[in-house]
Amino acid sequence: MRLALAALCFMPTLAVANPLDFSDGLTGLSADPAARAAAAGGADPARAAALKAAEEAAAAALKSAPTSQNVAPGQLAPGDKVRMTVFGEDDMSGEFEIDSTGALAVPLVGEIQARGLTARELEKRVAAKLNEGYLVNARVNIEVLNFRPFFILGEVQKPGSYPWANDMTVINAVALGGGYTPRAKVGNVTLRRANDPERNEVLVPEDSKIFPGDIIRVEERFF
Repeated sequence: MRLALAALCFMPTLAVANPLDFSDGLTGLSADPAARAAAAGGADPARAAALKAAEEAAAAALKSAPTSQNVAPGQLAPGDKVRMTVFGEDDMSGEFEIDSTGALAVPLVGEIQARGLTARELEKRVAAKLNEGYLVNARVNIEVLNFRPFFILGEVQKPGSYPWANDMTVINAVALGGGYTPRAKVGNVTLRRANDPERNEVLVPEDSKIFPGDIIRVEERFF
């Protein structure tokens, strides 16, 4: 009886000495990408390094993405690649990538802001600039070659960025990432929309559509 009472008295001391901190979610991990990557990487250094690189790339891409709920999937942002054709001006035509500031470097005229525009709107903006003393009645065509990639992070075999395609869903993204790891909480997937001003992570079903720049995270199970 005395031993049982002694054990009961000692238990609270252990709890106080090593409190659990759930201030950053169930894992108690820092929001720092490196810390999350190290934990999710487990004992595999190569996977941990890949996840860390993917986390950092996703964070950088998110900072440069348009932050308006009215930005549609077809609107341009940093990382998108386009083919610009200026009719009758072969030396001004070619393939270009929208830079990290959202600008398109156009021969002769310099940088033109493309972030948040559709391809048709960018055509008009480039043509208007060319008509300001460079060409007469400029005709411009913009074709989107590749939209910026999306990111799949957390408990997938190959975390990283992947090309976006029409009608892409969460389960397609998981498949591109090599499938779930044994540690994954299958079906427990969060999505952060690139065009969400609040940058909130929300729990979504596997058939949810994803758009360019979105960040998908597969959570770890704890039992």
